[in-house]
Amino acid sequence: MKKIPVILLSLLLVSLLILGGLFFFTYSRKESDAKAENKTLQSNIASLQEQLQQKEDFISGQEEYINELTTQLADCQTTTDSEEEEDEDDEDNTSSGYEKKYPDLYAGATYSEDGDSSDLKVYLTFDDGPSDLTPEVLDLLDKYDAKATFFVVYTDNEEYTSYLKEIVERGHTLALHSYSHDYDKIYKSVDAFLSDFETVYNWVYEETGVRPTLFRFPGGSTNGKKSVVNDIIAEMERRGFIYYDWNVSSGDGSNLTTTENILENVCTNVGSFDQPVVLMHDGVGKNATLKALPTLLETLAEEGYEFCSLDENLTPIQYKRK
Repeated sequence: MKKIPVILLSLLLVSLLILGGLFFFTYSRKESDAKAENKTLQSNIASLQEQLQQKEDFISGQEEYINELTTQLADCQTTTDSEEEEDEDDEDNTSSGYEKKYPDLYAGATYSEDGDSSDLKVYLTFDDGPSDLTPEVLDLLDKYDAKATFFVVYTDNEEYTSYLKEIVERGHTLALHSYSHDYDKIYKSVDAFLSDFETVYNWVYEETGVRPTLFRFPGGSTNGKKSVVNDIIAEMERRGFIYYDWNVSSGDGSNLTTTENILENVCTNVGSFDQPVVLMHDGVGKNATLKALPTLLETLAEEGYEFCSLDENLTPIQYKRK
Protein backbone atom coordinates (compact mmCIF):
# COMPACT_ATOMS: atom_id res chain seq x y z
CA MET A 1 0.00 0.00 0.00
CA LYS A 2 2.89 2.36 0.71
CA LYS A 3 4.09 1.94 -2.89
CA ILE A 4 0.90 3.36 -4.42
CA PRO A 5 1.58 7.02 -3.44
CA VAL A 6 5.11 6.68 -4.78
CA ILE A 7 3.82 5.35 -8.07
CA LEU A 8 1.19 8.07 -8.29
CA LEU A 9 3.85 10.71 -7.53
CA SER A 10 6.09 9.29 -10.20
CA LEU A 11 3.27 9.33 -12.73
CA LEU A 12 2.51 12.90 -11.79
CA LEU A 13 6.11 13.96 -12.28
CA VAL A 14 6.29 12.18 -15.62
CA SER A 15 3.04 13.86 -16.70
CA LEU A 16 4.40 17.24 -15.67
CA LEU A 17 7.59 16.62 -17.61
CA ILE A 18 5.64 15.58 -20.72
CA LEU A 19 3.36 18.60 -20.45
CA GLY A 20 6.36 20.86 -19.92
CA GLY A 21 8.07 19.38 -22.94
CA LEU A 22 4.99 19.83 -25.08
CA PHE A 23 4.62 23.42 -23.90
CA PHE A 24 8.28 24.16 -24.63
CA PHE A 25 8.06 22.52 -28.07
CA THR A 26 4.89 24.44 -28.92
CA TYR A 27 6.41 27.72 -27.72
CA SER A 28 9.64 27.10 -29.64
CA ARG A 29 7.70 26.22 -32.78
CA LYS A 30 5.60 29.38 -32.56
CA GLU A 31 8.71 31.45 -31.94
CA SER A 32 10.46 29.82 -34.91
CA ASP A 33 7.42 30.41 -37.14
CA ALA A 34 7.26 34.02 -35.98
CA LYS A 35 10.94 34.52 -36.81
CA ALA A 36 10.43 32.91 -40.21
CA GLU A 37 7.43 35.13 -40.92
CA ASN A 38 9.38 38.17 -39.77
CA LYS A 39 12.31 37.19 -42.00
CA THR A 40 9.96 36.75 -44.96
CA LEU A 41 8.35 40.09 -44.19
CA GLN A 42 11.73 41.79 -44.00
CA SER A 43 12.74 40.15 -47.28
CA ASN A 44 9.52 41.37 -48.93
CA ILE A 45 10.09 44.86 -47.59
CA ALA A 46 13.67 44.86 -48.92
CA SER A 47 12.44 43.62 -52.31
CA LEU A 48 9.77 46.32 -52.45
CA GLN A 49 12.32 48.96 -51.46
CA GLU A 50 14.64 47.74 -54.21
CA GLN A 51 11.82 47.86 -56.76
CA LEU A 52 10.90 51.34 -55.57
CA GLN A 53 14.50 52.46 -55.93
CA GLN A 54 14.67 51.02 -59.44
CA LYS A 55 11.51 52.90 -60.39
CA GLU A 56 12.86 56.10 -58.87
CA ASP A 57 16.13 55.63 -60.79
CA PHE A 58 14.16 55.01 -63.99
CA ILE A 59 12.09 58.17 -63.47
CA SER A 60 15.24 60.17 -62.69
CA GLY A 61 16.93 58.83 -65.78
CA GLN A 62 13.94 59.72 -67.95
CA GLU A 63 13.83 63.20 -66.43
CA GLU A 64 17.49 63.66 -67.42
CA TYR A 65 16.68 62.39 -70.90
CA ILE A 66 13.73 64.78 -71.22
CA ASN A 67 15.92 67.65 -70.02
CA GLU A 68 18.50 66.72 -72.65
CA LEU A 69 15.91 66.75 -75.42
CA THR A 70 14.41 69.98 -74.11
CA THR A 71 17.82 71.65 -74.15
CA GLN A 72 18.48 70.47 -77.68
CA LEU A 73 15.09 71.76 -78.84
CA ALA A 74 15.66 75.11 -77.18
CA ASP A 75 19.09 75.39 -78.80
CA CYS A 76 17.73 74.46 -82.21
CA GLN A 77 14.97 77.07 -81.92
CA THR A 78 17.37 79.84 -80.93
CA THR A 79 17.66 82.08 -83.95
CA THR A 80 19.53 85.12 -82.65
CA ASP A 81 22.44 86.00 -80.44
CA SER A 82 23.13 89.48 -79.22
CA GLU A 83 24.53 91.72 -81.96
CA GLU A 84 27.37 92.70 -79.70
CA GLU A 85 28.49 89.07 -79.27
CA GLU A 86 28.28 88.43 -83.00
CA ASP A 87 30.34 91.52 -83.79
CA GLU A 88 33.00 90.50 -81.26
CA ASP A 89 33.09 86.95 -82.57
CA ASP A 90 33.35 88.06 -86.20
CA GLU A 91 36.17 90.43 -85.33
CA ASP A 92 38.07 87.77 -83.38
CA ASN A 93 37.66 85.11 -86.06
CA THR A 94 38.60 87.42 -88.93
CA SER A 95 41.71 88.64 -87.19
CA SER A 96 42.85 85.12 -86.25
CA GLY A 97 43.55 84.11 -89.86
CA TYR A 98 42.51 80.53 -89.17
CA GLU A 99 41.87 79.88 -92.87
CA LYS A 100 45.61 79.93 -93.50
CA LYS A 101 46.55 77.97 -90.39
CA TYR A 102 46.70 74.19 -89.91
CA PRO A 103 47.72 73.47 -93.53
CA ASP A 104 47.57 69.68 -93.10
CA LEU A 105 44.10 69.68 -91.57
CA TYR A 106 42.13 68.85 -94.70
CA ALA A 107 40.04 65.77 -95.46
CA GLY A 108 38.25 66.38 -98.77
CA ALA A 109 35.15 64.41 -97.76
CA THR A 110 31.81 65.12 -99.38
CA TYR A 111 28.41 63.53 -99.04
CA SER A 112 25.40 63.07 -101.26
CA GLU A 113 21.91 64.21 -100.39
CA ASP A 114 20.79 60.96 -102.04
CA GLY A 115 22.83 58.84 -99.63
CA ASP A 116 21.69 55.35 -98.71
CA SER A 117 19.08 55.14 -95.98
CA SER A 118 16.81 52.34 -94.82
CA ASP A 119 14.42 51.74 -92.00
CA LEU A 120 16.19 48.39 -91.55
CA LYS A 121 19.54 50.00 -90.80
CA VAL A 122 20.56 51.51 -87.51
CA TYR A 123 23.75 53.42 -86.77
CA LEU A 124 25.09 52.96 -83.25
CA THR A 125 27.63 55.59 -82.22
CA PHE A 126 29.80 55.68 -79.12
CA ASP A 127 31.25 58.91 -77.71
CA ASP A 128 33.98 59.69 -75.16
CA GLY A 129 36.04 56.50 -75.51
CA PRO A 130 38.32 54.69 -75.61
CA SER A 131 38.17 53.33 -72.06
CA ASP A 132 38.28 50.03 -70.20
CA LEU A 133 34.77 49.33 -71.52
CA THR A 134 35.72 49.59 -75.19
CA PRO A 135 37.05 46.01 -75.63
CA GLU A 136 33.85 44.57 -74.16
CA VAL A 137 31.77 46.79 -76.44
CA LEU A 138 33.79 45.58 -79.42
CA ASP A 139 33.32 41.93 -78.42
CA LEU A 140 29.56 42.38 -78.15
CA LEU A 141 29.41 44.09 -81.53
CA ASP A 142 31.36 41.18 -83.06
CA LYS A 143 28.95 38.69 -81.50
CA TYR A 144 26.02 40.29 -83.34
CA ASP A 145 27.98 41.04 -86.52
CA ALA A 146 27.38 44.72 -85.84
CA LYS A 147 29.38 47.70 -87.06
CA ALA A 148 29.42 51.02 -85.22
CA THR A 149 31.10 54.42 -85.15
CA PHE A 150 33.40 55.56 -82.35
CA PHE A 151 33.82 59.31 -81.77
CA VAL A 152 36.98 59.27 -79.67
CA VAL A 153 38.50 61.69 -77.19
CA TYR A 154 42.22 61.92 -76.46
CA THR A 155 43.56 59.84 -73.58
CA ASP A 156 47.09 59.53 -72.24
CA ASN A 157 46.37 55.98 -71.06
CA GLU A 158 48.51 53.68 -73.23
CA GLU A 159 46.18 50.69 -72.85
CA TYR A 160 43.13 52.75 -73.83
CA THR A 161 45.05 54.22 -76.76
CA SER A 162 45.81 50.72 -78.08
CA TYR A 163 42.06 50.18 -78.54
CA LEU A 164 42.06 52.69 -81.41
CA LYS A 165 43.72 50.11 -83.63
CA GLU A 166 41.23 47.46 -82.51
CA ILE A 167 38.35 49.69 -83.55
CA VAL A 168 39.82 50.00 -87.03
CA GLU A 169 40.88 46.35 -87.35
CA ARG A 170 37.40 45.12 -86.44
CA GLY A 171 35.88 47.14 -89.26
CA HIS A 172 34.30 50.04 -87.39
CA THR A 173 34.46 53.73 -88.28
CA LEU A 174 36.94 55.74 -86.24
CA ALA A 175 35.81 59.36 -85.93
CA LEU A 176 36.77 62.34 -83.79
CA HIS A 177 35.04 63.96 -80.83
CA SER A 178 37.66 66.32 -79.43
CA TYR A 179 41.00 66.51 -77.67
CA SER A 180 39.98 68.26 -74.47
CA HIS A 181 36.16 68.01 -74.48
CA ASP A 182 36.28 71.38 -72.73
CA TYR A 183 33.32 73.43 -73.97
CA ASP A 184 34.69 76.73 -72.68
CA LYS A 185 37.91 76.27 -74.61
CA ILE A 186 36.86 74.73 -77.89
CA TYR A 187 33.82 76.95 -78.48
CA LYS A 188 35.66 80.16 -77.70
CA SER A 189 36.52 80.74 -81.37
CA VAL A 190 37.06 78.94 -84.67
CA ASP A 191 40.79 79.02 -84.11
CA ALA A 192 40.40 77.45 -80.65
CA PHE A 193 38.28 74.66 -82.11
CA LEU A 194 40.75 73.98 -84.94
CA SER A 195 43.66 73.87 -82.52
CA ASP A 196 41.90 71.30 -80.36
CA PHE A 197 40.74 69.31 -83.39
CA GLU A 198 44.17 69.21 -84.99
CA THR A 199 45.67 67.74 -81.81
CA VAL A 200 43.23 64.82 -81.59
CA TYR A 201 43.42 64.37 -85.39
CA ASN A 202 47.20 64.01 -85.30
CA TRP A 203 47.00 61.68 -82.29
CA VAL A 204 44.65 59.28 -84.07
CA TYR A 205 46.70 59.38 -87.27
CA GLU A 206 49.95 58.66 -85.43
CA GLU A 207 48.39 55.73 -83.55
CA THR A 208 46.45 54.14 -86.43
CA GLY A 209 47.52 55.60 -89.76
CA VAL A 210 43.87 56.59 -90.29
CA ARG A 211 42.88 60.14 -91.21
CA PRO A 212 39.30 60.51 -89.90
CA THR A 213 36.85 62.52 -91.96
CA LEU A 214 33.87 62.42 -89.57
CA PHE A 215 33.53 64.22 -86.26
CA ARG A 216 30.98 65.07 -83.62
CA PHE A 217 30.82 68.30 -81.64
CA PRO A 218 31.10 67.73 -77.88
CA GLY A 219 27.52 68.12 -76.68
CA GLY A 220 26.28 68.27 -80.26
CA SER A 221 26.33 71.12 -82.76
CA THR A 222 23.90 73.19 -80.67
CA ASN A 223 26.53 73.94 -78.04
CA GLY A 224 28.45 77.18 -77.92
CA LYS A 225 27.43 80.55 -79.31
CA LYS A 226 25.48 80.29 -82.52
CA SER A 227 27.70 82.66 -84.45
CA VAL A 228 30.90 80.87 -83.44
CA VAL A 229 29.54 77.38 -84.09
CA ASN A 230 28.19 78.41 -87.49
CA ASP A 231 31.65 79.70 -88.41
CA ILE A 232 33.21 76.48 -87.14
CA ILE A 233 30.82 74.42 -89.24
CA ALA A 234 31.57 76.49 -92.33
CA GLU A 235 35.31 76.18 -91.85
CA MET A 236 35.24 72.44 -91.11
CA GLU A 237 33.11 71.81 -94.19
CA ARG A 238 35.47 73.93 -96.25
CA ARG A 239 38.26 71.66 -95.06
CA GLY A 240 36.31 68.58 -96.08
CA PHE A 241 35.18 67.27 -92.69
CA ILE A 242 31.63 66.05 -92.00
CA TYR A 243 29.99 66.40 -88.61
CA TYR A 244 27.30 64.15 -87.19
CA ASP A 245 24.71 64.80 -84.52
CA TRP A 246 22.09 62.16 -83.67
CA ASN A 247 18.33 61.67 -83.76
CA VAL A 248 18.03 58.92 -81.11
CA SER A 249 19.58 59.42 -77.69
CA SER A 250 20.11 56.55 -75.27
CA GLY A 251 20.13 59.10 -72.46
CA ASP A 252 23.31 57.54 -71.05
CA GLY A 253 25.04 60.89 -70.87
CA SER A 254 23.57 61.18 -67.37
CA ASN A 255 24.95 59.13 -64.48
CA LEU A 256 21.35 58.65 -63.32
CA THR A 257 20.43 56.74 -66.46
CA THR A 258 19.75 53.05 -65.87
CA THR A 259 20.04 50.06 -68.19
CA GLU A 260 16.25 50.04 -68.36
CA ASN A 261 16.26 53.71 -69.40
CA ILE A 262 18.69 53.04 -72.23
CA LEU A 263 16.70 50.13 -73.63
CA GLU A 264 13.47 52.13 -73.40
CA ASN A 265 14.94 55.21 -75.07
CA VAL A 266 16.59 53.39 -77.95
CA CYS A 267 14.25 50.51 -78.75
CA THR A 268 11.12 52.67 -78.76
CA ASN A 269 12.58 55.47 -80.89
CA VAL A 270 14.68 53.92 -83.66
CA GLY A 271 11.54 53.13 -85.63
CA SER A 272 10.67 56.81 -85.89
CA PHE A 273 13.51 57.53 -88.33
CA ASP A 274 14.58 56.24 -91.73
CA GLN A 275 18.20 56.70 -90.71
CA PRO A 276 18.38 56.29 -86.92
CA VAL A 277 21.70 57.49 -85.52
CA VAL A 278 21.91 56.44 -81.88
CA LEU A 279 23.95 58.36 -79.33
CA MET A 280 25.68 56.15 -76.75
CA HIS A 281 28.89 56.32 -74.74
CA ASP A 282 31.76 53.93 -74.08
CA GLY A 283 33.64 56.28 -71.76
CA VAL A 284 34.78 55.47 -68.25
CA GLY A 285 31.92 54.55 -65.91
CA LYS A 286 29.27 53.91 -68.58
CA ASN A 287 28.54 50.42 -67.19
CA ALA A 288 24.79 50.82 -67.65
CA THR A 289 25.39 51.18 -71.38
CA LEU A 290 27.54 48.06 -71.49
CA LYS A 291 24.93 46.13 -69.55
CA ALA A 292 22.15 47.26 -71.89
CA LEU A 293 24.05 46.53 -75.09
CA PRO A 294 23.42 42.74 -75.40
CA THR A 295 19.65 43.12 -75.03
CA LEU A 296 19.63 46.17 -77.29
CA LEU A 297 21.54 44.35 -80.05
CA GLU A 298 19.42 41.22 -79.73
CA THR A 299 16.14 43.15 -79.73
CA LEU A 300 16.95 45.25 -82.79
CA ALA A 301 18.42 42.27 -84.62
CA GLU A 302 15.20 40.33 -84.06
CA GLU A 303 13.29 43.29 -85.52
CA GLY A 304 15.36 42.97 -88.67
CA TYR A 305 17.79 45.86 -88.23
CA GLU A 306 21.25 45.79 -89.73
CA PHE A 307 23.92 47.54 -87.63
CA CYS A 308 26.03 49.82 -89.83
CA SER A 309 28.79 52.35 -89.31
CA LEU A 310 28.65 55.91 -90.58
CA ASP A 311 30.61 56.96 -93.66
CA GLU A 312 30.95 59.77 -96.17
CA ASN A 313 28.24 58.39 -98.44
CA LEU A 314 25.38 59.02 -96.02
CA THR A 315 23.48 62.23 -95.62
CA PRO A 316 24.63 63.26 -92.13
CA ILE A 317 22.17 63.78 -89.31
CA GLN A 318 22.72 67.39 -88.23
CA TYR A 319 20.91 69.95 -86.12
CA LYS A 320 20.40 72.79 -88.56
CA ARG A 321 21.53 76.11 -87.14
CA LYS A 322 20.77 78.93 -89.56
